[in-house]
Amino acid sequence: MRRLAAVLALALSAYHLVVAVVGPPITEAHRATHFMLGIAVLFCLGTISATETRRPRQIVIDLVFLCAILVPAGYVVIDAYGIASRMLYVTPVTPSQEILGWVVVVATLEATRRLLGWPMVILSLIFLIYTQAGPHLPYPFWHRGYPIDQVIEQIYLSVDGLWGIPIGASASYIFLFVLFGALLVSSGAGTFFSRFANALTGNVTGGPAKTAVLSSAMMSMLSGSSTANVVTTGSFTIPAMRTYGYNREFAAGVEAVASTGGLITPPVMGAAAFIMADFLGLSYSDIMIAAAIPAFLYFVAIFIAVDVEARRNRLTPPRDAGGESLRQILKEGLFMLLPLGVMIATLLQGLTPSLAGLYGILAFLLCLTVRYRREPRRIVRIFLEAAIEAPKMMAPVIAACAVGGIIAGIISLTGLGVRFTSIITYVAGDSAILFLALTMIVAVILGMGMPTSAVYIILASILAPGMVDLGFQPLAAHMFIFFGAVMSNITPPLAIASFAAAAVAGGDPWRTSVHAVKMGVGVFLLPFIFVYEPALLGQGSLLEVGHAMLTAVIGISVLSIAATGWFLRPLHPVMRLILVAGAIGMIFPGTLSDVLGLTTIAAVALLLWLQWRRPATS
Repeated sequence: MRRLAAVLALALSAYHLVVAVVGPPITEAHRATHFMLGIAVLFCLGTISATETRRPRQIVIDLVFLCAILVPAGYVVIDAYGIASRMLYVTPVTPSQEILGWVVVVATLEATRRLLGWPMVILSLIFLIYTQAGPHLPYPFWHRGYPIDQVIEQIYLSVDGLWGIPIGASASYIFLFVLFGALLVSSGAGTFFSRFANALTGNVTGGPAKTAVLSSAMMSMLSGSSTANVVTTGSFTIPAMRTYGYNREFAAGVEAVASTGGLITPPVMGAAAFIMADFLGLSYSDIMIAAAIPAFLYFVAIFIAVDVEARRNRLTPPRDAGGESLRQILKEGLFMLLPLGVMIATLLQGLTPSLAGLYGILAFLLCLTVRYRREPRRIVRIFLEAAIEAPKMMAPVIAACAVGGIIAGIISLTGLGVRFTSIITYVAGDSAILFLALTMIVAVILGMGMPTSAVYIILASILAPGMVDLGFQPLAAHMFIFFGAVMSNITPPLAIASFAAAAVAGGDPWRTSVHAVKMGVGVFLLPFIFVYEPALLGQGSLLEVGHAMLTAVIGISVLSIAATGWFLRPLHPVMRLILVAGAIGMIFPGTLSDVLGLTTIAAVALLLWLQWRRPATS
């Protein structure tokens, strides 16, 4: 079974490389092939570790679900042209199509349960039940009801369900970037990024924490998973921070918040960013440019927080910190950065993300060939390892996109999106801020039990239209939802990235989450700012963008200091509240708010400086 999984994984990687060169087949066939091979790998591997042996009953169950994926998806691949040419809701659904549809839905839910847990499965079941219970529900949830065959037709035989935009983005863009990230990992990129970050920041105050921030950001923006990055880079960054003097929970919080930030950091963001490009009909470079300033502000907030924490605890850099030569590190590992440059250049030229991923992979293989020209077996080993690991890394994304497509299809069929927007609009009244706050709360709550991409898919279908109706730009509305889904990774009570970091550090999960939220507190305000100030998304003149960025940097920095509670000396709670007010004034757009905010911050800073100087002069 494991050998079969390896063969299917290699087949999926080879398929995507060939498709990137020659172009994809018809939409239904392309997306079904991607889904079929990706989920089949999961059922071949089962749910136990490589060191355990599956019992015969487990193997039988896995084989049954393997067939439950291969047969229905294989039918879509074989009869893709027939499915594409049928008239939706007019051409009758045959009994065999209805059976295959139910089989693939059940298999998809089982794959989701294994990879993402019960919350996503329960939510999917609620939506499926909703298609039948609608006539018995009160307004605004009432609908006329839909026959079972029509529900299956929407999910299985249209591109508005299982084969919709989410799985399309996964098949067209995301896989190649994950394969690129897998190549980096299999070639030792994690060690290179850690050494590179340590050479830059290791000999400054808070060095190990800043090294963790840089290395985690670089790795997570390539892996697309905050949790995966926490357990890889965290295994050496957290011990380094502990040795430096940070407590367990703070060290774990730094790792969690830095790994989460990688999901919003160009050039390679989380899977939801690629799905967003498809939803909006924009090029990925537009999404990448829009996320650049918010990502920069995110890491400014974290850097300030770790620096203040180090100064408060008087943690000086270790003597051997940053001892390696940056020049030597770059000489040894420059081949890992050049393909990234090729990928960025391709995206900025306006070419498709699939081509950017392909060119990045080819450039990386070329660099490997030059680097290890006398070790051809090593090159083959690195590539094969990456080609087998990438589909395994993709399995949760494929499952999330598939079940997200099912939910989005039901939302579209029943018209729930319009009514749900009406509910929140009714609760919020005429207050756009309240509408945004409710949207953020829903995003964070959903994100506690679901991956970022799934949360984004659902809320983009339900709430983004309502935000656009309120007058917000579509890009800002979708980016707002994206940020909310990302931040749920560090938000208690169920902060997945924080919990993973706490496990690595051997610390308390709740305290780790609190530290992560304190460091990222400014980032929770960012989405509320850029929906009103599109200049922070790169929308506007150079002067407007520069002004918005400068005031936001000042505000985010001061907010991080207020959250930490120390600047030259411990801050009184009243002083912290005054700094928060000044920071918010700087962050939100408007000349008057900027002047008031800057004046408030300057007055507090002067007072603190005088208090700090007084003991020395007395």
